[in-house]
Amino acid sequence: MKYCLLFLLLLFSFSFSKVKPPSYRVVFGAKISTGANSSVVSFVAMKYSDDGILRAKRFFTSKDEFIKVLSGYWPSPFNPGRVDYFKQNKIVGGVFVNDTMLVEIGYCPSLDSLWKIRFSDWPYMGRNEAGWSLNRTRPSLKQEEYLAKRYNIKQLDFDYVVDTNFWKLLYDVTDSVWIENYKFIQ
Repeated sequence: MKYCLLFLLLLFSFSFSKVKPPSYRVVFGAKISTGANSSVVSFVAMKYSDDGILRAKRFFTSKDEFIKVLSGYWPSPFNPGRVDYFKQNKIVGGVFVNDTMLVEIGYCPSLDSLWKIRFSDWPYMGRNEAGWSLNRTRPSLKQEEYLAKRYNIKQLDFDYVVDTNFWKLLYDVTDSVWIENYKFIQ
């Protein structure tokens, strides 16, 4: 009887104890490579559990959608607290709401400049703008080596620049000194 009572007491205490919900770490990233959807830059969010296992991955179909999640403007499982990651990482970006036309427009000059790392000119027709790459469709070998070291990627065509490297990249592409130095890496 004494053991039964002890067992019930333990069972009762465990049923009301708070179970710690699993904690996750979310990272965001971008890949600068023309893909199947003809987009020059692709965006991703990845959710890792405490043990470092990738639990979820989300590829974004548009830059606008990515910005709305990053800024906390839209609710998302990758930003449930609706944190403004642009503000947190000191990057200009967010959502502009035009009340007259009833549109919500994502903006981020850094994201708009990412393509310039890979291309010497805008790769599609209809836009006459110069990039920073020394070659037409990909950086020079020395530029690629620099990108690999600085942003911890192995291959520009396949790897996403993620986590703190992603935010460092967004900061760099708006820094005029970094841009001038990158243009002349030979």
